[in-house]
Amino acid sequence: MIKTNSAFPVFIVKDVKEAKAFYGKHLGFTVAFENEWYLHLLSDSGVQVGFMMPDQPTQPSIFHQSYDGNGVIFSLEVENVDSAYSAAKEKSLDIVLALRSEDWGQRHFCVKDPNGVYLDVVQAIEPTEEYQQGYAAE
Repeated sequence: MIKTNSAFPVFIVKDVKEAKAFYGKHLGFTVAFENEWYLHLLSDSGVQVGFMMPDQPTQPSIFHQSYDGNGVIFSLEVENVDSAYSAAKEKSLDIVLALRSEDWGQRHFCVKDPNGVYLDVVQAIEPTEEYQQGYAAE
């Protein structure tokens, strides 16, 4: 078995400077590491995310293709999704899914960052009875 210590996504994007500005200004992430082609960000709560420019000669070819906006959702759990939604609206973020509650136990909304990454801003809520059995007992 492989025992992990932490995990973080790395998005291969065309503009790491836009990522730095967006995640810093709107989500409070700070720079943990930065060079001309890679950016690693960290939140106060320990959430990590990386951004890398495409076609880097130091990277294997499987890491050269730029993210196209499909097939990945970057979920960020918050304590109060309603206030986060209000803040996103006030900042005129690109809201692609309005705030709503889901039967499976989430209240959430989605925004799209400047590089096309979909952020699902989520707060856990009580699931309906239909979905409660799917959750592991605490």
